[in-house]
Amino acid sequence: MKNYRIGLGFDVHVFSKKKKPLMLGGYPVPDAPGLEAVSDGDVVLHAVCDALLGAAGMGDIGDYFLPGDPKCLGIDSKRIADFVLKKISKKFKISNIDATIIAQKPRLVKHKPGMVKSLKSIFKAEVNVKIKSKEGLNILGGINAISCVVAASLKVK
Repeated sequence: MKNYRIGLGFDVHVFSKKKKPLMLGGYPVPDAPGLEAVSDGDVVLHAVCDALLGAAGMGDIGDYFLPGDPKCLGIDSKRIADFVLKKISKKFKISNIDATIIAQKPRLVKHKPGMVKSLKSIFKAEVNVKIKSKEGLNILGGINAISCVVAASLKVK
């Protein structure tokens, strides 16, 4: 087991009042409001990147993309993923990614195949995506936010 490392990532963002696309796992979800963030607000890519960096023992994306840095304003989260992949690829190969998206709205089930395909394309790994509602509870931002929790495993090269 010492040849594998496991990391956990989490992210949450509220819906934006600005007109912007909702990006989840690098996949554009049509007809849904985007998320408020310094970047494009892709909670899935952010949580995946944090899980990978955590498994590698390399901190989190906030260590490399500072929230107050103007260069991060509106950044495409795929650029963050590319950075993380370069950072970990010398020592590790991604074994698998398991993401749970937690959202009351919009209904995301029909977009799951697109998200899985996008994540597999970006990370070149086995990917599983689960979608959970908040059962109407006012947790993790209630109906005004989307969150994502990710477990990822890396194999030491």
